[in-house]
Amino acid sequence: MTTSSELISREVKSGRSPRHWRLIWAIARKDLVEVATGTHYLMMLFLPVLIFLLYRLMVLGINNTNLLDIAVYDQGSSHLVTAMQENTALELHIVRSEAELQEQINEGEMSGVQIPTNFDAAVATGLNPELKIWLNPEQGMSWETAVWQRFIEAEVLQLGQQRLPAQIEWIDLEDNPFSSNTTLNSYMLIVIINMILFMMGTNLVALLITEEKEKQMGVILINSPATPYHVVLGKALAGSVCIVATLALIVLLNGGLTGNWPLVLLYLAITLSAALSISILTGSLVKSSKQCNNWLGIGMVLFVIPAWFSTLLELPEPFATIFAILPARFLAEGLNDALNNSEVSAANNQNLSVWLAFTAVTVGVTLWRLYQKPESIVASR
Repeated sequence: MTTSSELISREVKSGRSPRHWRLIWAIARKDLVEVATGTHYLMMLFLPVLIFLLYRLMVLGINNTNLLDIAVYDQGSSHLVTAMQENTALELHIVRSEAELQEQINEGEMSGVQIPTNFDAAVATGLNPELKIWLNPEQGMSWETAVWQRFIEAEVLQLGQQRLPAQIEWIDLEDNPFSSNTTLNSYMLIVIINMILFMMGTNLVALLITEEKEKQMGVILINSPATPYHVVLGKALAGSVCIVATLALIVLLNGGLTGNWPLVLLYLAITLSAALSISILTGSLVKSSKQCNNWLGIGMVLFVIPAWFSTLLELPEPFATIFAILPARFLAEGLNDALNNSEVSAANNQNLSVWLAFTAVTVGVTLWRLYQKPESIVASR
């Protein structure tokens, strides 16, 4: 029977890359196989995906073939109307007066567009005309409405060739219990992202460490060329692959990212480092997988709760004050701003700065622990 140390040694001897990278990849590959064949690991990976799909099915609707109804009052002959007619995701309702437009918006569950006379010519000559748009999506069409917003901006941008050459006024008519800066789609996406990183991700890597400690991995390492540092990096690599794959699947099911998506990706990259650090630190401190589940089960709630409430409700005291000092609040609010506002940037961003500082402290504490007791990754004592 081939032991783990023999597998690691064989991987090191057969590879062409530098020895350290071969050791790290050997450990990561072994862990990925374990995750792919372990029922509890697979359930951990697919639970956030299942929750997201059920939410889309029950609340937002997963059928993206629904058309977005739009009332259009074109006072001239704008290219925007032609472009929207060619968009198969839109159902246009052409009206002949401003009064009829308001009637359609107020009585029907549809958005509206009022295009002034000579709009295209004014845009082309740089006069910066006004384009008024009412956002009134029916339930389950918030994401389609956001896509339509980007479509309109892209079409107007083509007319002017450079910067956005029109003053587009977005009038949001949707009445829902959520914050005016938050849509149902981005709210649920933020919740699922936090679940993947701080419930699935942290537990995954920490369990990989503690379960091997229970299997006397330290004894096995004595007979292999790997060190505790190779073990840490290998498991971090395996965890990163699983986390990134799950996040990518969620983003794909969500239809992509809205707002300032590069900033969203920056938040995710920073948060991945924080989640991996927490899981490695926990794995080095506890002695068994049961202790790991208990510690992380309680502790990670503090990272997920702000995503549930910080962008949804104004909490009474003392809960509002308690939530205000939780580091994860800055992550939830930062993701919310980035997903719902394309103008927000990383420069002078308080949420990003605080979350980056918290991540730096978390990574620093983990590195200090590994420096002081590297053997804690592979042995209980």
